[in-house]
Amino acid sequence: MTTHAAIKTANRTALPRALLGRRRTRVYLATEFRFAAGDTVAFGDHVASIMTRSRSAIGREMYYIQLITGDMAGRPFRTVEGSHLTACRNPYE
Repeated sequence: MTTHAAIKTANRTALPRALLGRRRTRVYLATEFRFAAGDTVAFGDHVASIMTRSRSAIGREMYYIQLITGDMAGRPFRTVEGSHLTACRNPYE
């Protein structure tokens, strides 16, 4: 006797590929970054300089920054999401 189970409850690795539906792949288009390498930004109470930048797997802007002012707590380099940064013209104001 053959029993059939829905694909959702079956072991996906045991099924032939022809029976499996394709998973959607979302492509995040490359848009321009808000900050360039070398820009001075404010990160909370800290002033920092952008070292490098990249995009995460889900399309968020990620920046590797070096803190210039403020209490660094032994960590002068940090990786932060772009939404936590704001532009800063003069780092010593």
